[in-house]
Amino acid sequence: MMAPTTSTTSGDSGELSQPRTILLVEDDELVRLSTRDALELLGYHVIAESNGADALARLRRDDEIDILFTDGVMPSGMSGLVLAREARALRPGLRILLASGHARDGLASERELAEFTFLAKPYRLQELAATLRALKPTGSEDGRAGV
Repeated sequence: MMAPTTSTTSGDSGELSQPRTILLVEDDELVRLSTRDALELLGYHVIAESNGADALARLRRDDEIDILFTDGVMPSGMSGLVLAREARALRPGLRILLASGHARDGLASERELAEFTFLAKPYRLQELAATLRALKPTGSEDGRAGV
């Protein structure tokens, strides 16, 4: 699926002024598939991975990724928080969204989570759209490699 260059969609379903590619990282296959569908409905181009190691490898080779959207708790391998930190080190301006069905304070301390945007599961499509639109890059003007 190609990312749109602009969107004429209005309302809560996501108004994009430029293409956005999201790297979605979710260990649960059903959640990953439904989240991918929701993101595509909002007009995003989605690349999906099931674990942190594969997500980091993708970030190293694909400089078109604008947003990392990761589950906060993944039972095998690295957690979403560790992934987010490693991704931020690799791509300082990358927009990052952590989501979890676990209590926020069960993931990490407020201080540890403060550098990332957090979305509690379950969420509504409108909440997801608004949260993604509000994401800001940190550490640089652009999260893409080499910029």
